[in-house]
Amino acid sequence: MICGDGRTITFLDDAAELEQELYSGQIRTDQDLKRRALQLRASLQVEDGKQKVWKRGGILVGEVSETTTRSERRRRVYLTPGAFLLADLMDGEMAEIGFGRVSAVVLGNRFTRGAAESAIRMAGGRIDADFLAGVMRGVAGRTASVSPDHVLLRSAEVERDPAKALHKALEEDCRERGWRLCAQQ
Repeated sequence: MICGDGRTITFLDDAAELEQELYSGQIRTDQDLKRRALQLRASLQVEDGKQKVWKRGGILVGEVSETTTRSERRRRVYLTPGAFLLADLMDGEMAEIGFGRVSAVVLGNRFTRGAAESAIRMAGGRIDADFLAGVMRGVAGRTASVSPDHVLLRSAEVERDPAKALHKALEEDCRERGWRLCAQQ
């Protein structure tokens, strides 16, 4: 399974203090975020509706990004039942940063990851769609960095060679988008 919200936040100027407060969970609501941005004279753009999770054949893909006026960095996870591959994209170069066999991978800011990982631990690692949807609703109620809506996808397709299938999906993404695939880090 993979689940993602639809919120995109773009900081339009130097807003390090606001970013730190938002991504540490200190800012809980959209109204609090607007109020704090005004206090700090920070400009930002908040949009909901971004597609952060999708299927690529039988592979599930999720992406989070960090966007400023100067740069964009993306982290992607490719999932198949029992295995995942993590990759970072910056300046047109994609680098594999991790591969493993787990039941859950949590992407997002520090606060979001911590809240989700804590809920998963408390559940003893037993995760189903209803549980994951509840975690997303709970996190969205505790931080303005996550939208109230989310998309949950599943794949029951078991790959004979998960590593090969995940690497193939990564390579196809790079080829189709013109990204250079760097050596594994």
